[in-house]
Amino acid sequence: MEKRYLSGVLLNKTPLRKIRKHKKEFNIGTIVILGDSVAYGYGTEAGITKYLRESFPASRIVNLGINGLTSDGLADRVASGKWDDHLSSADFVLINIGGNDLLQGFRKLGAAGLMRNFKALRLNYRRNLLGIYRRIREVNPEIVLVQNDLYNSMKKEHQYLGLTKLLFRRWNRAIGQRGVIISKTNKMGKNPAIWLDGVHPNEEGYKLMHELLIDTLRATGIALPQHSNEK
Repeated sequence: MEKRYLSGVLLNKTPLRKIRKHKKEFNIGTIVILGDSVAYGYGTEAGITKYLRESFPASRIVNLGINGLTSDGLADRVASGKWDDHLSSADFVLINIGGNDLLQGFRKLGAAGLMRNFKALRLNYRRNLLGIYRRIREVNPEIVLVQNDLYNSMKKEHQYLGLTKLLFRRWNRAIGQRGVIISKTNKMGKNPAIWLDGVHPNEEGYKLMHELLIDTLRATGIALPQHSNEK
């Protein structure tokens, strides 16, 4: 049986279902971050990477986030094979993508046009995600795959708040499949103090995003030594 070393912990190739069942502590050797400007950490020192380094101090973190990237662009880049070396050596990949799909649709079509074309945009997003998941697993079948869902950073007084709440709920249903862990970020939208601008988190925003991710990993059964005694 093939074996893996994750930061000094010797493991058989353990399916995600067994991680959940046994609540075993895993150290992650390499983390890869994929996605858009939120993945990249636009406008901050290092985005979520800064906080991941604190939780995974022995890990190598590779941030491949690209400002302005859509799910079309991410699907193309993953399919091209240019990141295969990074993905094949990774133990954990974090994806943040999809906000620019909606933002570009809104800029091109306006609110009414976005609503008319929402189903097609969401279908294209879903198709891209399935291709991304499939390709990553072809390169590395044992990778732990996590994706942030999309938060709604719109202020309460904004005229389109009700519309965006509905759209984001429907949009987020396109994320995930069996074996993909979804980190819920809706708590971020309820905190007006964590935004750099109308879209991107500030340092405190990334700190909260990281905390939500750690809570998600813990609930899934991927325990971290420095978090195992919390709560």
